Amino acid sequence: MSKIEVNLKDDILTIRQVRTRMTIFDTKEIDINTLVLNKPYNTDMVVSSKKNDNRLIFVSPFRNSEVMVVAVWTRELRVRYGVCDISKVYHEFFRLRYKLLHVGLGKKYLSVWLIGYFTQLNPDLKVDKVQFYIDDRNNQDSPVRIVPKQLPFIKALSFRNISHYKLPVRGLLTDDTQINTKLNMAVFVDGHRAEYRLGKKSKFISSPRVYYAPYKSCYTDGYAVHLRRTDRGNFAVVKRPMEEIEHKLFFRFMESDFVSFLLYHIGKWRSGKGKKKVNLFYEKFSSKAEEGTFELFQLARDQGTSDCFYIIDENTEDYQRIKNEKNVVRKYSLKYYWLLYRVNHYISTEAPAHLNILRSNNKYFRISTVEHPFIFLQHGITYLKCQGPSSTFVAGKEGEPTYMIVGSEKERDVCSDMLKIYEERFLNTGLPIFGKVSYKHINQDSPDKVVIMLTWKSYEEHIQNFEDSEYYKNVMEIYHMLEKYISKENILIVPHPKMAEHFSGTKMESALWKDPISKVLEVAKLMVTDYSSACYNSFYQGGAVVFYQPDLELYQREAGELIPKDEEYIGYRTYFMSDLENVLSRIIKDGRIILSEGRTKEFEDRYRTINEYSDGRNIERIFQELKKHNIV
Repeated sequence: MSKIEVNLKDDILTIRQVRTRMTIFDTKEIDINTLVLNKPYNTDMVVSSKKNDNRLIFVSPFRNSEVMVVAVWTRELRVRYGVCDISKVYHEFFRLRYKLLHVGLGKKYLSVWLIGYFTQLNPDLKVDKVQFYIDDRNNQDSPVRIVPKQLPFIKALSFRNISHYKLPVRGLLTDDTQINTKLNMAVFVDGHRAEYRLGKKSKFISSPRVYYAPYKSCYTDGYAVHLRRTDRGNFAVVKRPMEEIEHKLFFRFMESDFVSFLLYHIGKWRSGKGKKKVNLFYEKFSSKAEEGTFELFQLARDQGTSDCFYIIDENTEDYQRIKNEKNVVRKYSLKYYWLLYRVNHYISTEAPAHLNILRSNNKYFRISTVEHPFIFLQHGITYLKCQGPSSTFVAGKEGEPTYMIVGSEKERDVCSDMLKIYEERFLNTGLPIFGKVSYKHINQDSPDKVVIMLTWKSYEEHIQNFEDSEYYKNVMEIYHMLEKYISKENILIVPHPKMAEHFSGTKMESALWKDPISKVLEVAKLMVTDYSSACYNSFYQGGAVVFYQPDLELYQREAGELIPKDEEYIGYRTYFMSDLENVLSRIIKDGRIILSEGRTKEFEDRYRTINEYSDGRNIERIFQELKKHNIV
């Protein structure tokens, strides 16, 4: 009888199927450094004995981690391997068979009725307990049974397999809980938790994107809470502090289920019957008019054949500037609510969710946003960070665009690959933001301003003390190093929006940039960044860019591979502080930034392959493309 032998030495994992008649396919060597974390891999080896199936063959800690392991196991008569959280491996050996009978959400409780059971494929694993699990604070021990094999249909329906879970909603509202928390059943093995998502699909919906609309919702204890589903139908609890507007009676009336239901159905009927198309233009949070969308709106309003409206919050500086323009509509006005459902197209640098409150409790608004075409203008070039499966713009997700604006063939190709959208849906015209800013207006005689603009990493969100984060440490180290070469009044820190408040009250507060990011890019003669796509905007205006990526390996594991190849970067790329200082000491001489040192001809040539347009006519080209597609 054949057996599986496994050896791990010097990061080389060797798997051998030992049998009487061996072939080259019976041995596999893998460099574990090439494996994607938490991704199971299949070998070509087939388990020849059924009793050797569903077995954990080999487990070894991965680089002294308490949870990550190098593992080899058998599943469905195949030999599998990976560098995984041990709970992911245990997950392979249990199957949850269930149906949700009822899911309820009120001001006081989240209630779930379920019928189901687990089958255990590996009898050697000892189960500690089973739970209905949301997070470490919100869970309940479960009586769900674990059986060795699938039950006959009638037995599966027995009352023994029905369970009820009731958790206080207040427990979900602490500040340190995640915004989105999934509903799970969890099996605990050897202290590790294997999670199984709970969901409910419907055959009556037009698209899985509709699942993103709230299933149940409520306001309680100053929080907006709702249940929604993922594109796979799995439930998640979404919570956030209520916005100020949500406390107002007019808002609560206009966004009530009854009024929203009427507006949704009347607006949907009118959208199909209207002689003219209605297009809604807006920018981030419907609170800005600075990225070229407003200028495109003006052109479409004056020269197009559709009815175009620009939505903007009245409590903003940009509203005061443009409020007297024809067809500028105040957010949360009566006309706004009618247009919200009467719409034919959304045209914006942000997803349609930005027309209302992000993660809105309004089910009918959220359904409407996925039922109408969305033209994604982009606010920055997508050619640095990976837009992975979690991106809202991926095909099948809530913000999937019907058409998307890009600035080059290169950008079109990578966006098509990452977002799983056909190339024909990309319009290569150049982004609207570059139709507003002057090309290469920054020159050697411009003020010597250095901008530090690093990216916040989601994998640091669990850190309680901000000053312990690598983000803070890197910003501070770069700032103090720059002080040796340029006066500190010329060093500007642009904090990530999530981190701005953490800098308040520190000695760095005077160096913080508090105005819109678009304004700092107009004066950035030199930018130091890690993964911010704002580098392309800065370079367009004439600035030099230097990349500092000390956490590159970890970042790419968590966020996905960066897009540019080594030979495509538009500035010097560094990984250690000593290398960064070496580069900056060549670029900054006697307190002056020498552009020719940081912005070479090679970097400029590379940039022109990523952003092909510099004539300032992007907005006109976008308008012509939208006109050609009968949108404006």
